[in-house]
Amino acid sequence: MLAYDEVITSSGVKVPFVPSIITPKIERPMRNNRYEGGECAALRRILRPGDRVLELGAGVGLLSTVAGMIEGIESVTTVEANPDLIPLIVETHRLNGVTCVDLRNGVATPEDGPEIDFYLRPDFWASSMEPDSRPFTRAVKLRRWGLKSLIAEVNPTVIVCDIEGGEKGLFDGADLSGVRAMVVEFHPKVYGDKGVTQIMGVLAAKGITLAPRNKEGSTVQLLERADPKPHALPFPPRSFRDWPIPDPRVVVATCMKDEGPFILEWLAWHKAMGVTDITVFTNDCSDGTDLILDRLADLGHVQHLPNPAFALDSTAFQPVALNYAHQLRAMRAADFFISMDVDEFINVTCGDHSLSALFDRVGPFDVLSMSEVNHGSNGQEHYQRGWMTELFPAHQTTSPGKFKSRRGVKSIVRLSDRVERLRNHRPDMRDDLGPILWLDGSGRITGHFLADRTENGHDCRRSFDLARLEHFPLRSLDSYLAKMYRGDVVITGKQVSRTYWRTRNKQDENSTGYEEQLKRSKAWFKTHLAKDKPLMALHDTACAAHEAKIAELVRDPVFKERRDWALAEAWVDEPQAEAVTGSEAAE
Repeated sequence: MLAYDEVITSSGVKVPFVPSIITPKIERPMRNNRYEGGECAALRRILRPGDRVLELGAGVGLLSTVAGMIEGIESVTTVEANPDLIPLIVETHRLNGVTCVDLRNGVATPEDGPEIDFYLRPDFWASSMEPDSRPFTRAVKLRRWGLKSLIAEVNPTVIVCDIEGGEKGLFDGADLSGVRAMVVEFHPKVYGDKGVTQIMGVLAAKGITLAPRNKEGSTVQLLERADPKPHALPFPPRSFRDWPIPDPRVVVATCMKDEGPFILEWLAWHKAMGVTDITVFTNDCSDGTDLILDRLADLGHVQHLPNPAFALDSTAFQPVALNYAHQLRAMRAADFFISMDVDEFINVTCGDHSLSALFDRVGPFDVLSMSEVNHGSNGQEHYQRGWMTELFPAHQTTSPGKFKSRRGVKSIVRLSDRVERLRNHRPDMRDDLGPILWLDGSGRITGHFLADRTENGHDCRRSFDLARLEHFPLRSLDSYLAKMYRGDVVITGKQVSRTYWRTRNKQDENSTGYEEQLKRSKAWFKTHLAKDKPLMALHDTACAAHEAKIAELVRDPVFKERRDWALAEAWVDEPQAEAVTGSEAAE
């Protein structure tokens, strides 16, 4: 039971006065309604009934209480690192009759991962994940709360963040498409003005910018999602009378970094099924991915561009590239657009398995969202040169039960003036130009994505009849570790996600049914790629670089521990497809 004999009312919130926590440095501003006064006012101004609030850094519980007292608020989730503050926060909520707050102890980080050190100081607001800025009283091990997982769980519309410098890099890989507003305290003393600019750039690339009502010079800033401009995208008016579309032009845009061994199969697969234009944005490649794409551009198969995020000094590579892709010439001339990754393969299961066959079968649409089917490691520990579609045929079930039916999607978008904004999983669509016809992978009409713009997935049951997305997120165990090194570990604060491996390493079925698609892909490869000796030499070099990186990582104690953990997980004993190696890899 928390011991105290006085209650302070600050900004309309009752807070138990515990002198060992509420030290003189904050007692006076708290009594004068200046402690977090700006944040309290901003929250009361922007919160609406139905909002879902995610707070990172709870302090004494002032802001979560303010949020919880808003009439009609749907949920408040708050994460506080300092374990000594948890009883005080609980009591603050009780004193104010707030019962809707989900309070969690731990550290907000970009990804889930192992426990992390947190350094406690006499002034609670000075406690942090770094030990060197000032003396600390003790260190504790705390759970990581990965922001990606929190967003997927909470689906917040408003984020409040005050984590003493931990906000730098926190939002880089996060999907903030469902977030309407943010209240962020920046800490330039920790990472400088350049760090503030970088964070602002990341948020701006995700559509969230400074609100006009901010106090100049304050470290606490309100950011809001700008209202979309009705005709911001350069796509012409089109109607369903334009259907059928002869020789449809289909554009794919994607980002790549160190994906050299896997490019040619992915390219051949999608070119063979009717993708006409592919634009690839790259950054910081070390395995020759950029050189392969340059050669493919010379051959006329792709457009290869440096990621425009460099110009913004931003690490939000995918959102920036996708926003830039809107203005490409190929986009203005295209009929359809798809945003996808190099480990994703569109599988059309009707007609001759081409995109044209899919369009003919389903008829006119504005958007068609394909449910993903995650392919597991298929019990393969080591990297082999070969076609992923052959090496990893086993995948998660396509007949899930009710409670495991939610899957992510990627969408084929009919480009027209009805498109408000293109995003990675699904577009935002205008509803003022007539009804939007949105289909799933079985050609069924769905209103799910129109009803909630924050949704990037749906109930996948019975949605695989005509098209689905074969997703190979893991490949072999060794390739998975190399992928995590490339994408997460090199970014400060990010770690290999064990949850990611566990939830996607599924081998429930081996019923891909894409033999004809694979045959057509290999034929396209032989005709257009295999005979180009410079290209094949670059491909072999990239495979060798991937093998060398794996050999380096398995000697690293950190990665050895992660590898051993994955090996301890159950391997599914499924018969494996024969590997295709060496110069036969793409024949």
